This record gives sequence, C-alpha cells and structure tokens, in this order.
Amino acid sequence: MKSIDEEIAWKLLKPVCREIDELIEQKQMQFLSGYHNESDGIYVLKLQSNHLHFASRGLRDSIGDVAYKDGSLRIGLRSGGVPLNIFVQIT
Repeated sequence: MKSIDEEIAWKLLKPVCREIDELIEQKQMQFLSGYHNESDGIYVLKLQSNHLHFASRGLRDSIGDVAYKDGSLRIGLRSGGVPLNIFVQIT
C-alpha cells in the first residue's frame, strides 16, 4: 500500500465530479486520507463532505455500487479508467 496525497486524490476524482474545485473551495469536501494498493491497482480515498455529485460521463467512467452504513458512504467506481473505492463521512 502506498499513501497518496490530496492533489492526487482530486485528480482521480475530477473525471466523475465536475464540481470538485468549487466543493473544495467552499470547504464542502475535505480529503482525509488515501492510498493505492499496487497489487490490485485500486485506489482508496477517505473524504468528508456535506455535498456529493458524481456522474459517469465518459467511456472510461462508471459508478459500480453505493453502500451506506453507520454514517459512512462507500462508492465503488472507475474514474478515467482508474478503479476507486471512496469512503465518505457525511457531515
């Protein structure tokens, strides 16, 4: 597992979240942590947010599944062809 920084996290999310710059600027979405599992290629991002808007727009984007439990939302998706698991603490 290799830690990733906030800048990489936002680049990974950009293809499926056009509003990301505004959400960050307005402090509606914060990066908590992230890592890349090099053995399976999956990125995991942990965020805190009070507003989400993800959309599949390109051939390399897809939203696979969404699950909610105990105040945390998990979203499995591909963004620009990159597999992501996003865990969001809803505020």
